[in-house]
Amino acid sequence: MPFTSASPDAFMALGIQTALGTPQVTAAKLRFARYLSGNNFGPDDDIVDLREGGGGLDFLTTYARRKVTRGQLVVYARPEIVGQLLLPVLIGAATWGGGSAPATHLAHTNHASYPWTTILAAHPGTDLTHILSDVRFQGFTLEVAAGEPWKITAPYLAINRGASYAIVAPTYYGDDFWLMHSAPSYQLQGVADTNITGFKITQELGVDELQAQDVTLDEAPVTNRDLNIEITRRYENAALWRTIAYGASAGVSPTTTVATGAFRAIAVGASALAIDLNVPLISWRSDVLTELNPDGETVMETISGKILKGATHSLIGLVSNLHASAY
Repeated sequence: MPFTSASPDAFMALGIQTALGTPQVTAAKLRFARYLSGNNFGPDDDIVDLREGGGGLDFLTTYARRKVTRGQLVVYARPEIVGQLLLPVLIGAATWGGGSAPATHLAHTNHASYPWTTILAAHPGTDLTHILSDVRFQGFTLEVAAGEPWKITAPYLAINRGASYAIVAPTYYGDDFWLMHSAPSYQLQGVADTNITGFKITQELGVDELQAQDVTLDEAPVTNRDLNIEITRRYENAALWRTIAYGASAGVSPTTTVATGAFRAIAVGASALAIDLNVPLISWRSDVLTELNPDGETVMETISGKILKGATHSLIGLVSNLHASAY
């Protein structure tokens, strides 16, 4: 019987492990992701073919040098999955504020390690089940555009994989995703800016894939982090362009000054469930304007920068959701 990729039996669930080598399979600790197109996972094995004397013109033997699984998770940003994914796994260990729902969970980048994760998946349908453990997320892209939901894409590698575990029934929270226009507040350079039409934050984690005496990896430590931001908005005046190009809002020639700034994005959904992302220090790199066009179109700015560590953290995330306990 053929299977559909949209089978109602298919699912992807995420759980935070207590340690490397300890898969998270406790149902209460799993969060099921309403996955989007672009989700994928599968073996990325390094298989070596060798030629040796006596083999003639052909390869004579094959062996597995290394076995690892790679994939990516693509979801709309909803309060519960963001509390489980974006805050603790992608930004840093989240701290529950201690209150009842809507409960707050705070995360920031000023920490030394990222937690290991388990992904349980069923696809096609429940005919083939997968357990990926010791999962290391390698970064994320958060994209927000006018009229659209907040969207997260997060690539990962898994040290271990299997295909046997007790099937769990997916349980999805009823929380709505945030839209760009969900009671928003967008601030650029510390000032509210209603001309912003979208932004993208990307984080790339430098992950060392360490292998010693097994066909699988032994460890995958995070050794560095690279955060960048891109903001689009309608062009209204030359102040920011001059600041980036000339070092000051009234500048008229290049200087040695590298312009800096800040960005903050807040969206509030139903039942006061909210997300607040704060980028305190950005080193601005460029402000690209819409090209000249005799047909005429609105001039837009595409502003890009490198996110730096400020006085405290490079990225701070605060989410309020219905999860009134620590993750």
